[in-house]
Amino acid sequence: MVTGLAGRVVCITGAAERAGAEFARRYVQAGAKVMISHLPSQAAQAEALLAELGSAAAACAGDITDPAQGRELVAACCDHFGRLDVLVHNASTFAPRPWLEVDEAAFDSALGVNLRGPFFLSQAAAKVMLTQGGGNIVALVGNSLSEAWPEFIPHSVAKTALARLMEQLAVALAPTIACNAVAPSQFFRSDDGSNDRLRQARGEAAPSGQTAQVRPGLWIREADLDAVFAALSYLSTCTPQVTGTTLRVDGGKALA
Repeated sequence: MVTGLAGRVVCITGAAERAGAEFARRYVQAGAKVMISHLPSQAAQAEALLAELGSAAAACAGDITDPAQGRELVAACCDHFGRLDVLVHNASTFAPRPWLEVDEAAFDSALGVNLRGPFFLSQAAAKVMLTQGGGNIVALVGNSLSEAWPEFIPHSVAKTALARLMEQLAVALAPTIACNAVAPSQFFRSDDGSNDRLRQARGEAAPSGQTAQVRPGLWIREADLDAVFAALSYLSTCTPQVTGTTLRVDGGKALA
């Protein structure tokens, strides 16, 4: 069990499926209470996860790109659990599109989920945390900080700005709230093989076991769910003096 998480209330966006659901499971296993934020279209997945996690979890449907619904999420968390200790910005969009074909809707969608939503949701959560006397905000920003993805430019720009947002909030909310980011390399592979195809398009080989070849002669240890959650759990419990940081979980890939 991860120390320091027992009894803490954690709100995770995009937590009804995929990596978000795995994080919810791990937080509950570590003794935390979890609010699962999800889209209305993910109600079935959220209900199944709640049945699995029991009274340690609750769910709230909504669209975090709408600031009003973000405020409702924070209120629902406080109404159900009585407080909010940790906000995890996990929700994300990741739809490939060549840059010359990116339209306004695709751009707005990427920035809405990856930046606008976290901006105003952090604002709502911070008001609660400041009243409580402490809290932690953590954003998953991925490897967009150090890699170029030509078919994901709006996503990459938004995630890079999200990391910068955490730095800005670290100062704005000091010395009470710790605001940090986690930048993992790919750690959740899709079932349809699309992640592996993206790697191949970048000249990278698909992972073999726990390692992957970044370029000829250079291998790194793959990020995985356990490694990413270890970073999340630390930044969910760290002292406010650890703030404004981006913790890379990439086996050194950014340095290759």
